[in-house]
Amino acid sequence: MTDPSSAIGTWYLNEDYRGSNDCLVTVSIICESSTNGYTGTLINGDGSKEPLDAISWDDASSVLEFRRHGQGFWRWYRGRVVEGILVGRYAHSTDSEQKPAQLTDYACHVSGWNSDYLDQDIVPRSYDLVLNNDARARLRLDRDEDGGYIGRFKVYSGPDGEELEHDLEVTSWDGATISFTRHAVTGAQTFTGVASSRSITGTFTQPGISDEVSWHGVRTAVLGYGLVKKAAEERTSWQERTRRQLCHLMMAGNPEPLTCVAVVQEAPVEIPSDWGRRDDNPDAWPRDYRLFEVFFEYTLPNPYGDAPLARRAHGYLTTPRHRPESGKSPAIVALNGHSGSAWKMMHRDSDDRYWYGESFARRGYVVLALDVSHRPLEDHADLYPQYRNGDDPKHGNGAHPAVKAEGVDSDWEETGERAWDAMRALDYLLTRPEVDANAVVVTGLSMGGETATIAMGLDTRFALGVLAGFAPDLDVEFHHNNHPCWRWLHANIREYLDISDCHALAAPRPLIVQTGKLDATYSDFTPPFAADKQTVRRSRAAYGDDVDKLLHHLHYDAHRYHVGDFDPSNPTAKRGLHVPVTSEQAVAGALDWQTDDTTAMVYTTLFEAIDDLLAER
Repeated sequence: MTDPSSAIGTWYLNEDYRGSNDCLVTVSIICESSTNGYTGTLINGDGSKEPLDAISWDDASSVLEFRRHGQGFWRWYRGRVVEGILVGRYAHSTDSEQKPAQLTDYACHVSGWNSDYLDQDIVPRSYDLVLNNDARARLRLDRDEDGGYIGRFKVYSGPDGEELEHDLEVTSWDGATISFTRHAVTGAQTFTGVASSRSITGTFTQPGISDEVSWHGVRTAVLGYGLVKKAAEERTSWQERTRRQLCHLMMAGNPEPLTCVAVVQEAPVEIPSDWGRRDDNPDAWPRDYRLFEVFFEYTLPNPYGDAPLARRAHGYLTTPRHRPESGKSPAIVALNGHSGSAWKMMHRDSDDRYWYGESFARRGYVVLALDVSHRPLEDHADLYPQYRNGDDPKHGNGAHPAVKAEGVDSDWEETGERAWDAMRALDYLLTRPEVDANAVVVTGLSMGGETATIAMGLDTRFALGVLAGFAPDLDVEFHHNNHPCWRWLHANIREYLDISDCHALAAPRPLIVQTGKLDATYSDFTPPFAADKQTVRRSRAAYGDDVDKLLHHLHYDAHRYHVGDFDPSNPTAKRGLHVPVTSEQAVAGALDWQTDDTTAMVYTTLFEAIDDLLAER
């Protein structure tokens, strides 16, 4: 597919200088018609300008290079561009203006986006706002089917904490000036503002305050799907482009492995003494499967020209002892969360959160339970001191070394490495003769749900996703002091997308988003599930007429996985797969749908839902 990206335009770049990941600069590049060459300027955050030269663009490789003349230093930038997204590195020097001799001399990371390429329309747009210098909010804008502008406004942090999300009355928006009203608890707030470059500034008025209150913000979620449904062709085009952009940002373009070696060893099936808090009624489903331990070794292309890069993965595989008449069985890639492992997903342990891999095996699935973990100390695991040795080293889930070449740190984000592992697990399952290639599911809880969310969005071969304990509003999570495993090291994930955009990448494939009424993992708001309902509401826009394929299983519990069959440790627990009765405002401006915990059972179990949704494909 042709990518019309070029060097020309306004680039909003994030220089990851000394690990700060927050140095924002603007680069403007034009083509001189007289010489057919390029000229450019860099603008710092304080408005000061610096000249650029030695600008080059390679059409074949889409590589952009240029040199910056700073105050007492030089920087050489080199990055590859995919669909208007630049990812690369730069070399910083205070004693030489010469171009670095080796690619490994480019020690610092840079990423960014070209507004001339991405901003073909003035919607959808999203801004991360600061209100009165003490509250943080997200403004989302789009255009409805009648051509009018709509908006949503969510205060996610501030003196009064997190608030509900409001639908706005957008009076005007032309890409440069804006006016809208939010009907807050304190009364109607009227906002006016001016957008310029990646920023927006303005004032608002509200009852009881005589003076205007200032607000300002910066662009965010620049790859976002928006708030309204699109035609199928437009949705597909957005998905294909966004997948390429995210693979570029997270996993060096999602390279195919040069080699893959899978070592499969049969393992003993252990019988637990008790079932813990699993609600899949295990006594009714005998262990009619074989269990194998699997070790994967991959080699990948090395962009720095030396020996191929290495990647290893580990998991457990089950195969049914008796196949259905078709000879093919559904399959699932199961992913663990924090402190979990593939072993825990297939065995009973004192940590009884990750039993769901074994549950699918009992129901006749081919299960590949795959270890999900963290990088070691030398690969930035100082961000996660409790996981420096991995999440469950006792059972084989130790630290996972980053994908990187000799002499440089990784060009991959850790979320990209985890999703790549899941996609390669899918590769392996599709080679198995007993697997139904049209019925492969991906699932996980917590960090496993996060990885499943990304893998489901990026790889269309997954037929269905069950995403448990992970539907956060990333803005809320950002200020909630959550574990930082979701963040990118060399870019700001919130600048590019939100979780509802990952869900949009899955549409119209079936998606079951599973969250708990008591789960305060990502939000301190009362009730904590309000943000989950807001996220799933945004996700529904991408499903359009296929909205029945997106189920929000809002169960009674906290941060756990639920099947909804029978829980021997809690026989009175509410059974079945339940969805919210209200998932949208009944009348304009209504907010109570977000806090309404009323649900209705739509399937007797999670497995019934999966069978039904897969049968419709």
